[in-house]
Amino acid sequence: MTILIGGQHGVVYFGPRDNHEAVRWWAERGQLHWEDSRTNGYGTVSIKEFLLRLRGISDMLSNGKSKANEGIMHADEVERHMKFIEEAVELVRKAKEQGDPSDVRVQKHAAQNRPVTMVMPSSISAGKGVAF
Repeated sequence: MTILIGGQHGVVYFGPRDNHEAVRWWAERGQLHWEDSRTNGYGTVSIKEFLLRLRGISDMLSNGKSKANEGIMHADEVERHMKFIEEAVELVRKAKEQGDPSDVRVQKHAAQNRPVTMVMPSSISAGKGVAF
């Protein structure tokens, strides 16, 4: 079980009809993370892959080139899927602001922000007559 400190800001829930909040999505370090409360599963998805999934959901709702799926869902299900798409697009924007972890500039910036530990010999442990 995961507890988020500070509330649920920036979290989008989406799940099956009987458990709408089963899967939780959030943006962190330029990727989209998900957690399934039913299976305790966890994973990450790149922005590109997530957008492809959103396009698939949108096409399933007959928003694409093909109208083959028109009328396949009830109005409340279509509304729930559309709400998820809108909230998920905001998550993508947030993840893009955080930077793509595969980008060399983002990696360099992250490396600069890591703490550096330096071990310096002291005159006590070095012994007498040691000059630096």
